[in-house]
Amino acid sequence: MSTGNSKAIVVTTIIIIGISGAVFPSLYNLANPVITPNLLGISEMRICGNSTDLLYPDLAEADFVLLDNGNWQVDADFLNDSLDFEYLESYSHFFEVTEEEIRSITNALYYGLNQTRSSEIMAIALLESSPSDWYDVKLTYTNVSWVYITAFQTEPGYIIYNSGTATLNTNLLDGTVIEPLSALDFLVTAIYTIFSNHMV
Repeated sequence: MSTGNSKAIVVTTIIIIGISGAVFPSLYNLANPVITPNLLGISEMRICGNSTDLLYPDLAEADFVLLDNGNWQVDADFLNDSLDFEYLESYSHFFEVTEEEIRSITNALYYGLNQTRSSEIMAIALLESSPSDWYDVKLTYTNVSWVYITAFQTEPGYIIYNSGTATLNTNLLDGTVIEPLSALDFLVTAIYTIFSNHMV
């Protein structure tokens, strides 16, 4: 971003990285040695693909749950609407991913956000145009901070960015509109790559 909103995102990123590095090594020393520390500082991640096939074919949503071994279990739901909207086929798939794979998503997300700028359009004006939402990503951290982004299929593409601490706020009207959507191309690629590697 090129305005004050960009500074907020950069500062949030720095705070999260700093807490992950400073706090979690000490937690590791106190923890059961069988349990691997969550060095990323993430407590929960959810990705909603809205079955648009952009993130991965038929992907509706996926929850990422931290396991005791340090890996993450992905609980993903899919919806096949390719034949007829009246005859939808839903199915689920579960697989395990590594911390490095989770890191590839978060790194791509923050890299992309730092390539954006504030848009002249306000959230209420964007939403009144009834844009199609392509996907959204929700991240919550163990320090109770959170990030929530929603990507919209418009021309040009827009993103609504929400962040804060404590209570998660997914009200898009409270978010900041940023652009361009293409800044999140690496995020889309990271998510697609992970699902492609495990959906066999």
